[in-house]
Amino acid sequence: MKRLFLLMTAVGLCVNLTAFAVNAGELDILVGKLVDKGILTPIEADIIKDETKQQVAAELTAGKSYAVPSWAQKLKVKQDFRLRHQWEEKDSDTEGRNRTRIRYRLGLQSQIANNVKLDAGLATGGSDPRSTNETLEDTFETPDIRLDYAFVTWQPHAIKGLTIVGGKHKRKPFFWLPTDMLWDSDVNPNGFALNYQKDLTKTTTFFGNTAYWIVDHRDQDDPDPSLFMVQGGLKAKGEKLDATGAVAYQDFKGVKGRAAQMFTGGTNTTSGGVIVNDYDVVSVGAEFGVMNLFGGLPFMADERIAVFGEWVSNGDPSDADDGYSVGVKFGHRKVKNPGNWQFKYQHVELETDAFVDFLPDSDRYGGDTNVESDEFAFKYALKKNVIFGLDYYISDTETGSSDEEHLLQTDLLLKF
Repeated sequence: MKRLFLLMTAVGLCVNLTAFAVNAGELDILVGKLVDKGILTPIEADIIKDETKQQVAAELTAGKSYAVPSWAQKLKVKQDFRLRHQWEEKDSDTEGRNRTRIRYRLGLQSQIANNVKLDAGLATGGSDPRSTNETLEDTFETPDIRLDYAFVTWQPHAIKGLTIVGGKHKRKPFFWLPTDMLWDSDVNPNGFALNYQKDLTKTTTFFGNTAYWIVDHRDQDDPDPSLFMVQGGLKAKGEKLDATGAVAYQDFKGVKGRAAQMFTGGTNTTSGGVIVNDYDVVSVGAEFGVMNLFGGLPFMADERIAVFGEWVSNGDPSDADDGYSVGVKFGHRKVKNPGNWQFKYQHVELETDAFVDFLPDSDRYGGDTNVESDEFAFKYALKKNVIFGLDYYISDTETGSSDEEHLLQTDLLLKF
């Protein structure tokens, strides 16, 4: 009876100490002392430690821990760091250019209410929306950290599956694209967006997106360049097969008749220094994947093979108004755990006025239009969340005299 009383006292003491922020090391020391004095057996000590850790984790998840301030329990933090060596060369260059670059990103998410969240992120890099890289140069300069995104998300209880966002926000899941032919993955648009998802069957989901994004701010009497986007698509996932397809319409307002936007190579057609065409763009994208097609091979265990593609057309110009991308990727769906890997090949052809020239992937001939490119990419997880990557582009212009560009990026990425 005495032993049972002592055991219950020890359990109560360990649980209550969590209210005073006792960390795992202190808990181990305390329980170890009780084992040394013969109050607990080693097995009982292990049970106490496991149950205490589970209780603390449950309290933190529910936001009811006495050991941590309530605001901290509602805050999620994520970070990543990338070290990159980049080599690039054009045919006319006497020698290629080598650069060492870093990228650091910090993301915070706070649960304001049960259906309202606030996200904010900081990242290295300058003001270019298509890059968060920081080149190591200029006599050990201290690089900038800038606001990468800040937005509020609301999921109204009255409409299940609806998500509304406002601010400088992430593009996903509010605009699904299978490639980076049109939108560089670093671009976080400004404005408002809506995502709606509804399960049609056990394996099929409909999704609809719409957005109003502010491209630029002009004088009071001059309408702001903006983008209206609407998209509809389907996602299907079975035991071994998955597929996603969508059709989107992007209507850029206030671009025609204006000087080219910032951060472009000036490849859209202009006359007298202003843009000639409207950009009312229709795009169609799809991806189809198969799991475990070669599951009998050890190095292909749990693999996924997928083909993907995207087509775009601008309704205003009479020519140079189309673009397409096709590709294949195989390996693990996500490269995260040790030994996970993925290879991707992608071919892109984007004509001069198929799309605005300030949004495509900046690694593909500087993000210009009038580009033809092949990309080969490989990723391998050395440890959990420690990823080695290679990305090689061979790019050239579709029309006119130019130099073929070769670009090789060697990356080490850490996520934590």
